Amino acid sequence: MPMLARNHKQIMAAKPIAGKRTRYTIEGVRGLVLDVFTTGRRVWYVRYEVGRGKLRRSRSFRIGNAAHVGLSDAIDKCRAVMAGVEVEGIDPQLRKRLGTIETKTFGELFESWYERHALVRLARPRDERMKYENHLKKTFGDVAIPEIKRTDVAKLRDRLVVESGPVSSNNIVTLFNRVMNWAVDEGLIEFNPAHRLRKVGLERPRERVLSETEIRIFWQALERLDTATADHIREGRPGRMLSLASRCALRIMLLTGQRRAEVAGIRKSEVDLAASRPVWTIPSLRTKNRLLHRVPLAPMARAQFEMALAASRTNSEYLFPTLVLDGRDAPMIPEAITRAMVRLCAELRIAGAGPHDLRRTVGTQLAMLGVPLHVRALVLNHSSQNRGVTDVVYNRYGYDKEKLEAFEQWERHLAMIVGAKPAADGVSGAA
Repeated sequence: MPMLARNHKQIMAAKPIAGKRTRYTIEGVRGLVLDVFTTGRRVWYVRYEVGRGKLRRSRSFRIGNAAHVGLSDAIDKCRAVMAGVEVEGIDPQLRKRLGTIETKTFGELFESWYERHALVRLARPRDERMKYENHLKKTFGDVAIPEIKRTDVAKLRDRLVVESGPVSSNNIVTLFNRVMNWAVDEGLIEFNPAHRLRKVGLERPRERVLSETEIRIFWQALERLDTATADHIREGRPGRMLSLASRCALRIMLLTGQRRAEVAGIRKSEVDLAASRPVWTIPSLRTKNRLLHRVPLAPMARAQFEMALAASRTNSEYLFPTLVLDGRDAPMIPEAITRAMVRLCAELRIAGAGPHDLRRTVGTQLAMLGVPLHVRALVLNHSSQNRGVTDVVYNRYGYDKEKLEAFEQWERHLAMIVGAKPAADGVSGAA
């Protein structure tokens, strides 16, 4: 850029070069630019840089028309903007896009992300809200976005490793990046201060599988609770420990190997028990890999769905309904299944077992029963890992026959483990 002396007369006499709009720098004032148009209009700008490394970008911030803003005022404004950028990390363009940036907090940005992205695109948005409420809200909820530094996020990351464990630490860093990267994509901010922030939590691979003895103890305890609760209801006394919904949900997980959130959020419209081959169809919006998943129901699984349907409120769309504070209908939260299993396993002295271990147990048992890998992948809806692009994208055959055979094989083995008579016509009974 050509340069002008820091002189009012020279600045007012500056003209476009070669009849084209020209930008001049001002001698001795870093970042100050005078934009001279062919019409004779002159506008002050500040040129500055944001971001780091490959993400570093040049930006311009408009100060005002030189006819109304003199040289001295332009210099003062330029120095204030540059100080904010270099010392405080404030991007003036962010001020313009977010309005009064001092009042635009991370909490407000999270709410925008949650309404416009999480609720629309994510299968389990409430999980993200819970992470925000438990950790990010306390630290950043009321903090203006330009005031959040990379070191602040790193300190939270390190603290969570000690207080909540490596998995929680990594999950919170991931959520922070999700929100901030979305804001970058939407043009609300220029860069994410935690971009490529290293995760320090070392996650151990989950490997807990219930033994056949633990499976028997677990299943028989649920059946005893069925009987005890029925006796208590008959006698006018409250039931024990686990609700019928929790008991059915846990058994469905052990029978089908599906994910906790998928079971908790079952809609009645997803289940067809009247078909010649009963099936539970999980829509793509509720699956982890965003692929529709059909779960053929073998007799024992069908019996659990029938039991849950009989107990469910008739005016609810959910198999396992609950009520929120405003009386609105909602499904059971996944954490309710976790709490139920933790309480039951503590009483049964089955150490270290959680709901996902039921899913891993089903996969392990199917492998021991000789079910082929590709069928196990289909049963667990791990298709993106174990099937090629051609199969995932172009093969629309549902493999219901193969999956049903695997489920029937597993149910026969499970009945043998727990000492139950193999179910027939949707009914299972204890031996």
